[in-house]
Amino acid sequence: MSVLNIIVPVIISAALTALMVPLIIRLSYRKKLCDTIDERTVHSGIIPRLGGGAFILSVVVAVAIAVLMFDGDEAACRLTPKSNWVQYGALIGSAMIIFVAGLWDDIRRLNYKMKFLCQLVSAVLVVLVGGFWISDFHGLLGIWSLPPVVGKGFTVLLIMYVINAFNLIDGIDGLASSLGFVASLVIGVILLLSGQELMAVLSFALAASLAVFFCFNKFGSIGNRTKIFMGDGGSQTMGLIVAFLVVFMSSGEPHYVSDNPAVQSPVVPFCLIIIPCFDAVRVMVGRMLRGNNPFLPDKTHIHHEFLRIGFSASRTLVVLLLLDVCLIVVNIVLALADINFDANINADSKLETCVRINIILVLDILIWLCINRWLNHRISVVEGKDNR
Repeated sequence: MSVLNIIVPVIISAALTALMVPLIIRLSYRKKLCDTIDERTVHSGIIPRLGGGAFILSVVVAVAIAVLMFDGDEAACRLTPKSNWVQYGALIGSAMIIFVAGLWDDIRRLNYKMKFLCQLVSAVLVVLVGGFWISDFHGLLGIWSLPPVVGKGFTVLLIMYVINAFNLIDGIDGLASSLGFVASLVIGVILLLSGQELMAVLSFALAASLAVFFCFNKFGSIGNRTKIFMGDGGSQTMGLIVAFLVVFMSSGEPHYVSDNPAVQSPVVPFCLIIIPCFDAVRVMVGRMLRGNNPFLPDKTHIHHEFLRIGFSASRTLVVLLLLDVCLIVVNIVLALADINFDANINADSKLETCVRINIILVLDILIWLCINRWLNHRISVVEGKDNR
């Protein structure tokens, strides 16, 4: 493994993002392609919302460079050299479909049904053309290996779900990009340690680009025109790439990642995006229970609830980021820890993995329910005082 093969594409990704964001900001103001103020807005002022174009193009260029640098090095990616361009071409093609659809939505607004259609096409492209899909649950919910039709269909739906989860969590400055940064950084480390250098480059390139974008998004100023949003094009495409990386980690052979079946099961990879994924479920269920369309936007996301109890946007960002990191650490530690179950369970590695990952899942759900219970209590207290 050459360190330069990893560092060069990552640096290029960050540098391209830093160069392109100011250009996109100037173009957005010139063409009046800025965010509109409505009842869901938590900011003031006119701000460009096409920032996703910067880090998406940067990552695409970084991946293309990495594929060229790794060409012929089968050990670096565990894929046959001839298949690289087809598989990564499928990923880039699906990302471009999602980005163009999101860009159109940012500029002209796109019906949510058309959004889902574009997401479906992109997910199918990754699964059927790229060949990346989840074939084994490793005992999660008592499910083991999946037939190809079931596994591929499930993976398509899962990719669409993650895309929308990141799109929905993009509600305050820096939240979506910081959650995406943490997920892609941790995934990159795991892939690198697993000998998947080429996939690690993709993860690190996305992390580097998101870090640069975060600076403009969070610390940029409206007055001097340095602030920008990623928009639906950016959040959905970031969700697609992160979803692909999570699926890759969970896909097993021939894209083998780790000797530890708990790490390969869907639980550990998806703990890296637990906040947007759990929040999407909570919001959708809540909308349906209230008799509302689950696909129409509102202000019931977890960041909105922190704002309702009096947290500032910055404090909300820090709390959710710390919570995300803590949940990731807990999940990984439990997945790797040497836990003494019943002797019969420990003797059967397959059963031990099943018990372990289901315990992790139940613990994640309990923690999430406790957090939301506390939030609901605080909201009732704060808004009760305000009404008095």
